Amino acid sequence: MRRISITFAFVISFLNAFGQDAASDSLALVHYQDSVAQRQAYIDSLLAVKPLFALSPEYYKDRYNAGDLTYKITDNRGDGFDSLYGTRNLRPILYGVAYRGGANNYYHKENKRSNHNPLPDDGIRNLCVEGFSASIYLYQENFDTAPQVDSCACVHGGLNDMDYYQYDYFDNQHIYEMLKLVRNSAINDSVGPVYLHCWNGWHASGLLAALTLRQFCGMSKWEAINYWDINTDGANNSPRYQKIRNIIKDFEPYPDLVITDSLGNRICPPMPENIDSSEIHVEVEHLVYVPESIPVGFSIVLYNTSFGSGKTSFSNPSDNPDLQNLLTALKEQPELKVEIGGYTDNSGSYSKNVQISAQRAKFVYNWLLRQGIDQSRISYKGYGPKKPLYSNRYKSTRAGNRRIEVKVLEKKVDNMDVLVDQGDEEVVVRRRDSLESMKIGESMVLSGVNFEPNQVVLTDSSKMYLDSLIVKIKAMQGNGFKVEIGGHTDKSGLEELNILLSQQRAEAVYNYLIEQGVNAKYISWKGYGSENPIESNKYQWGRELNRRVEITLLSKANS
Repeated sequence: MRRISITFAFVISFLNAFGQDAASDSLALVHYQDSVAQRQAYIDSLLAVKPLFALSPEYYKDRYNAGDLTYKITDNRGDGFDSLYGTRNLRPILYGVAYRGGANNYYHKENKRSNHNPLPDDGIRNLCVEGFSASIYLYQENFDTAPQVDSCACVHGGLNDMDYYQYDYFDNQHIYEMLKLVRNSAINDSVGPVYLHCWNGWHASGLLAALTLRQFCGMSKWEAINYWDINTDGANNSPRYQKIRNIIKDFEPYPDLVITDSLGNRICPPMPENIDSSEIHVEVEHLVYVPESIPVGFSIVLYNTSFGSGKTSFSNPSDNPDLQNLLTALKEQPELKVEIGGYTDNSGSYSKNVQISAQRAKFVYNWLLRQGIDQSRISYKGYGPKKPLYSNRYKSTRAGNRRIEVKVLEKKVDNMDVLVDQGDEEVVVRRRDSLESMKIGESMVLSGVNFEPNQVVLTDSSKMYLDSLIVKIKAMQGNGFKVEIGGHTDKSGLEELNILLSQQRAEAVYNYLIEQGVNAKYISWKGYGSENPIESNKYQWGRELNRRVEITLLSKANS
């Protein structure tokens, strides 16, 4: 890691080195006839200027028009927000805390230079004026030529020092240090945002953005990989990018860098409501863990299953992670039927390639039969050089075309009425409007029960809502009647804290019901943490709905 920074101490050394005559041409505001001590006092007075307002997430959300995680504040040519010119494809990661993008060199209207460079001078200055505390260059090339960072007059009325760092996106220690800088900005409104940038604002900055969202917003590995793919502007079709996806997949959030749930709710942007599925990267592991996300007819590439040129088999197929995941999916989902498709590059004759691709598919097919999968659930076919994933022009990319794809032919039809999958239990949680209409095992969200962030004290409006519920509970009380008050959170932050918060909120509702005369033998309470979401935690609105209190009907009177 390398860092370039400069503060007003540079101004003093400049004056001392070049004398009053030279300085008068550069810094007209300073009375150069004064002593060095007087000049130092002048600089100190400038540094003592207090900002007019804090650089809060809310300030930047308003200034940059908020936007979801795909929203571009500056576009591919650096246009869209004049005060940030010099950046490119600048997008939010965490509102007011972290942003990602590139350096606008190739498309710069003047002083154009190669794309393989750090930020241009005006990009650095504009980020400083906008209140950014740091900019991080994720590559090494030409960083030694980067302009030194000066202090500047910030939009908030005070002075700002922006540090320029060079970190390597592939280095685990550097990743940790970058996330520390982001967290420092997140927990302190007096510290401006961090700008993570590469050349185009697609690959390396997208990787760090995905890890940031996993660390601070609770994104799952597959959500984060999808996020990376859809923000590459289509430039994700290369075998080398699989390494980036694996880094995202293998990342484990650092326990010492967690933030509170309430802070996460302030700064975590949502994903867009509509996503082009063609831009999303899918692996066979999706078929194991999130089969509902894979539509019938979709083909999944086995990226870790490859064949040598002209080869139709490989050693130790039982050790192959892709084949193991496919086997697991078939064993755990009896309704699943798939086709094994074999492919080749375009070397040699077409008919020979079709024959080789069929043999490759049959190799996988036969292995699955040996593992006990019924032949009625699997089939195979050779497609030869059809549908190349990568260019056949180069040896390094042709290898990616010698592959296996798994096409989903049939699968379980998902029940869209079920909001929570309880596994082997018979309990199904559904939305209900009234306690009277609920069946045993069903739940109703107490939509009128709300808490302040990280608080467990019932608001007055929540008590008024519960008062109407209490009337219904008292009317239904009797032998055999039982309900449970359940507290739930989204999945942001530490699960231990989520469980504690959900318990305390459920208990607060329970205690109020008892205080108002509900018989304690008819009600109980429990905190579930984040384990039973009713909406996707991918979106901000989904996380808000997941932070809730429910009442579940366990049994009815005389039932």
